[in-house]
Amino acid sequence: MYCFHCGHPLPADALFCPNCGAKLPVGTPPAGAPPSGAEQEPPPKIDCGLSLAIVGFCLGQAIGIVALIYAVIAKDRYRSGDYEGARTAARTGKIWSWAAILLGAAGILAGFILLPRIVDLLAPGLLEM
Repeated sequence: MYCFHCGHPLPADALFCPNCGAKLPVGTPPAGAPPSGAEQEPPPKIDCGLSLAIVGFCLGQAIGIVALIYAVIAKDRYRSGDYEGARTAARTGKIWSWAAILLGAAGILAGFILLPRIVDLLAPGLLEM
């Protein structure tokens, strides 16, 4: 048996995962679980892209929020056992994250290029000191 939270192998009588500390369900196994005694395949590892979404949020806030939402959806679907849905949500979230990062970086770069011109228009001679 494997932990439903982190995928770590578990002893048969475990109440908590020794790896992540998650409380294990008591009683009947979850739907779709093989009968006890049969070896269960560990869940696939899926990177939900949360850290990338956070960077995207910091640089391109409006688009980064969408990336954060998809990362949370991916994590939720992974925990519920919908691995294909989690993989799809993670992939979509990473696309939004990269879009937020690129647009945010372009905005910062445009600000550095345009800021001296704007200051010179508003207060001529201020930057010449």
